[in-house]
Amino acid sequence: MEDRRVFERIPVSLPVKFIDLDTNREAEAGACDLSAKGVGIVSKEDLMSGDRLELWLNMPDKKEPFYTRGTVVWTEQQETGKYRAGISLEKAEFMGLSRMFRK
Repeated sequence: MEDRRVFERIPVSLPVKFIDLDTNREAEAGACDLSAKGVGIVSKEDLMSGDRLELWLNMPDKKEPFYTRGTVVWTEQQETGKYRAGISLEKAEFMGLSRMFRK
């Protein structure tokens, strides 16, 4: 598969809470990488391509969680009960994600 990302993804390890806007299902995950326009997560939830999500990422600056919205672009099963998903964010989040680099 061709990588069509515009922004480089940065490896991270952040707790994430999300709501699937199509099912109103709430869940927790871990962000494993992030960029200005996307985030990769690992979750126990089997998300589907096209699912619309609201996400809250707990940033290293320990302030309130960073809120964003996005759409699941791809998913794959990592192992039994563990799924990885790529989420395309609705808009580029340069300023909000700059919090990643503050302690």
